[in-house]
Amino acid sequence: MNNLSDQLAQIGQLTQTIINQPNDPLYIVTDQGNGWLQVQPTQLAISIGHTVEQYLYALLEQFPIHDFHPFIGVFIRNVVDLNLKPALDGHRSLNKTNDLYQIGVDYEVMLDLIIRMRTCVKQILEVAQSSEIKELVHKAQRTAKKNHEGMMRYIDSLFEHYSRLQVIRIDLGYNKGNTIQSLSDITHKFWEAKYDFKHLMNNAKMNSLFDPVVGYIWSLEYGPEKGFHYHLILFLDGSLVRDDVCFAWTVGEYWQSVITNGRGTYWNCNAHKKDYKQCGIGLIHYSEVEKINFLKQTAAYLIKVDYYARLMAEGNGRTFGRGKILPPRTGSVGRPRAA
Repeated sequence: MNNLSDQLAQIGQLTQTIINQPNDPLYIVTDQGNGWLQVQPTQLAISIGHTVEQYLYALLEQFPIHDFHPFIGVFIRNVVDLNLKPALDGHRSLNKTNDLYQIGVDYEVMLDLIIRMRTCVKQILEVAQSSEIKELVHKAQRTAKKNHEGMMRYIDSLFEHYSRLQVIRIDLGYNKGNTIQSLSDITHKFWEAKYDFKHLMNNAKMNSLFDPVVGYIWSLEYGPEKGFHYHLILFLDGSLVRDDVCFAWTVGEYWQSVITNGRGTYWNCNAHKKDYKQCGIGLIHYSEVEKINFLKQTAAYLIKVDYYARLMAEGNGRTFGRGKILPPRTGSVGRPRAA
């Protein structure tokens, strides 16, 4: 998961680099005589080419119905509109082993790439430096900061009230066939997922199965293979639940059989804790600072992806949520010191 958010972040950072280097020539062309030209790409041109060729279009497939962060959006729009990838592919097909090009032989292919690359950067600069984009970026940063700080305070408040928490992480989705096949599918399947999840959360208030739950964090995402799916983190009173894997399995089965009537599927992350190098799930004691930090990193991912690629929710439907921050304990009442 981190790979996707990291790649999105790199595109945003690349746009920032373009803004910071407005006079970068991208390609340095030197006449060598006799119809030969030497063309050397700058580091910025190399970075842009690598980004477009290696993972830009793969990311577009992963986020087909999303609104990107302004810096990512302006980069993607200009790259696509100017057909930069076909130009890069054409240059790659020359199989050049040096930076020398001959006029009338292969230089025209290189020249086409130079023109498209420089036009792309010029247009990115024009849009990205506008007051409108700057305000959108500032708003996105302000919202992300607010959400992140609220998330961290929420987790801290839970550990202030409970000496031990069983942290459950489970992905709730649907069987194959729930992907978007047409534009009309977006609305139907979005609200199907929202209704099912609301059904789950409402039932949790009355079903004794969820009695140990003291907090939650969730996010709704969409992918071309999984369709709409939820990432759900549940916080349980650690004095009431000892087997996190079994509890996660029970919730998953409840989603699959009761909530979705067999349409759903799930992934029990707690059953695969050994696969996480930095494990922030399972039983965590309030004194285990490292585990709590890993938990916060896991939770922050939900905000990070939403910051870079926000799901275009129908009717302004929410795609992220958490429980309310618990009030500080006062007086002589302190955190329960369960062994």
